[in-house]
Amino acid sequence: MVTKKDFVSGFSWNTVTVVCQVLIQLVYTGMLARLIPSTSFGTMGIVLGLMGFAEIFSQVGIGPALIQRKEVHAQHITGAFYTAVLLGIGVSVLFAGLSPWLATQYGIPELSSIIPVVATSFTVSALAVVPRSMLMKEMRFRTFFKASMVSIVGGNLVIGLVLAILGYGIWAYVWALFAQNTLMTLALWYYRPARVGRRWQWRYTRELMAYGAGSTLFNALNYLATKLDVLFVPYVLKGNEPLLTPLKAEAASMYERSNYIMTQPVTVMAKLSDSVLFSGMSKMQDETERLARTIRLAVALLSAVLIPSVVFNFFYAGDLLRVWLGEGYAAACPILAVLFVAMYFRVISKLGDSLLRARDVLMRGSLIKALYLVLIAAGVALTAHHSMVAVAWAIVVATAVHCLMNLMLVLRLLGIRFGSLWRAWLPGLMTGVVSLLTCTVLWYANGWLHLSALPSLVAGIGANAAAVFLFIGRFPGSMRVGQDNLLLLLPEKVRATPLFRILGKRLIDRGH
Repeated sequence: MVTKKDFVSGFSWNTVTVVCQVLIQLVYTGMLARLIPSTSFGTMGIVLGLMGFAEIFSQVGIGPALIQRKEVHAQHITGAFYTAVLLGIGVSVLFAGLSPWLATQYGIPELSSIIPVVATSFTVSALAVVPRSMLMKEMRFRTFFKASMVSIVGGNLVIGLVLAILGYGIWAYVWALFAQNTLMTLALWYYRPARVGRRWQWRYTRELMAYGAGSTLFNALNYLATKLDVLFVPYVLKGNEPLLTPLKAEAASMYERSNYIMTQPVTVMAKLSDSVLFSGMSKMQDETERLARTIRLAVALLSAVLIPSVVFNFFYAGDLLRVWLGEGYAAACPILAVLFVAMYFRVISKLGDSLLRARDVLMRGSLIKALYLVLIAAGVALTAHHSMVAVAWAIVVATAVHCLMNLMLVLRLLGIRFGSLWRAWLPGLMTGVVSLLTCTVLWYANGWLHLSALPSLVAGIGANAAAVFLFIGRFPGSMRVGQDNLLLLLPEKVRATPLFRILGKRLIDRGH
């Protein structure tokens, strides 16, 4: 049985891992944007979207099945390893063969040489399925943090940036990905070696694949839903032309960069869901009341953080992009401002996804994902020729509908009334209103002072954070859900800091 200490420790370490990965990736991308052409990001967005989707099928849900299974036999380990490796090799060869056809479909000749290199990741990642899954199952997230830092620092900050400085262009991005995957696999085997037997008994593999089949369908639809717009936009823009024109390629790249930024908080939540939340919920999958309480508190905590962030980004998307990527990406500002609204709905949906996977209710979840895909495809097809901002609004609508369908299924499974969940949203809605009022005042003040991007962004972050914190201090009850104070959900190390002891403890005491 998973204990509160295990859950909090796992959540804390995995949060550190994911946040460090995202921060390093953001720094790396910001530097890369100044060293390679902007259209390279659009091209790599297509490649990564295709590869990520196919990678799910290349492993048929073997990893999640190892995590979800209560008892893992040595033959489960052996079968998982051989199955993943054989499928990984097969999919690598398949995509290498399909690369000329894909290049023709998208009108981007470079894809024919890039895809075969990136496709090797299927085989490399397959080798790491067992050690990665066992680390997740054992909730050894401190060890996973070490492996992640080795791969992302070595692959991106060393290989990627050096090659970009040397003038390799898009190939700096390609070889950085290859190095990152390779280093991650080597690190996982070093930190968590697995004993793989010589004899492969198929019946144990079938037990894994019985869960893995549903998990694969669910994960594939889920992943495609997050990437379909990036994959579909350049295809729709190309139309019947043999090549994607430079102007349309630039528009697709601006959308891809906006989508990339929007998905960073989603990536954080997805990785936490795939590790801590999925692992923890799997261990308490039969304890309905504990699961219901976890969902309520998670919705409340995430909303209190994300809703003010959405409001802030709506006002400051332009300053954010100018500071991070440079003036060359100014066209992406209105796209990002809209897409960040969809970010909130995607993050909340991840909570429901973790529960559906832990409870093995994947077929019903897959039906919801399929409907979501239809909405996204229809939205992109109807709006891509108008503007990328129109596409962004179509994604917001599709994502909001999907989030509502996902939550309704969760409520039904756990016997939670909608009113209970609505109360969990109140802290986020209240802090969101404070953020809206603050950002509106700052917006007009900035128009009068004519601040440049960096001072404007710093002032906005400081003033917005101060306003929200002062509001919580004045009305500490706004951070309560039922009998729980959300501030108590922070990791123990955070609550032990001098700042929290001075200010946070008062808020908790006044809130009770």
